[in-house]
Amino acid sequence: MTITKQIEMARKMLNAGNGGAYARLMSGSIRAAMSDRAAKAFQAAIVEDGAERFFVNLDTFCPLAA
Repeated sequence: MTITKQIEMARKMLNAGNGGAYARLMSGSIRAAMSDRAAKAFQAAIVEDGAERFFVNLDTFCPLAA
């Protein structure tokens, strides 16, 4: 699955009011990212969505869903 598709799927969960599922999907995607570019794309999407409150240690490459 592409980075864009994963972000779109996570955003659907966030828009449906399921912030926990959004955080689990995005944190897992960051940890599974094969490159720094991919991990940074996921982190940028989280910041763009204003969803930082759902994460612990977001500034690392091993964030946890809060």
